[in-house]
Amino acid sequence: MYFEAMPLTLYSLEDDRSNVKLVTNITTRIKIDDQVKNQYGLYDEYDVRDGETPELVAEKFYNNSQLHWIILHYNDIIDPRFGWVMETNNLVKYVTDKYSNINGIHHYVDANEAYTNGNVYLVSSAAFGNFAAGDIIINNTDPGIGYITTKTSNSNVIVTVSSGGFGSGDQIKLNSNAQVNANITFTATISGTPVTNYVYEDTVNEAKRRIKVLKLVYVDPIIKDFKQKLEF
Repeated sequence: MYFEAMPLTLYSLEDDRSNVKLVTNITTRIKIDDQVKNQYGLYDEYDVRDGETPELVAEKFYNNSQLHWIILHYNDIIDPRFGWVMETNNLVKYVTDKYSNINGIHHYVDANEAYTNGNVYLVSSAAFGNFAAGDIIINNTDPGIGYITTKTSNSNVIVTVSSGGFGSGDQIKLNSNAQVNANITFTATISGTPVTNYVYEDTVNEAKRRIKVLKLVYVDPIIKDFKQKLEF
């Protein structure tokens, strides 16, 4: 239903236009008016269950899975692969593919869950001899940038982490000299709460779970408006 209403266009894979075909112009974009989308009373809020697709939600509310495009449009979702909430198994696969360590530190938050700099102890057996307070360090294993605020010994430093994080088993290097590095054997958080890569991605994913569903009584007017906008 959705693509059938779209206009046609000429298209060819050949530079010389020797094989031109008439195809559906899937790049056409129709936007539901913001006043309609945000007007309370026109829609219900719904928490998508694990494994539910836009088609299943459309079938549940409209008795017509082909109206899934209304669900997507109403929530400004262009690519349902990433704009729609992922089920748990797909989320795990996505995070595993994206990060080398799903339990690595993505960032730190304060008591109000706002992003903040973390302060951590880093321990490495007598490997900090060429590191000094003020040096910027980079995590060579997983994303992480910080600077040394205190060097207590050649085995212990205190670092303020501005991005990413540092964990046991990671290798760090000086920003000014990549040849100067150390392997971290132990870390301890002084301030800030670490958020792992998986927890971060899970939070982002869960924020997509609650959607707006246009009430059934307004579906026909939206379809008519959609068709009128495509008649140009």
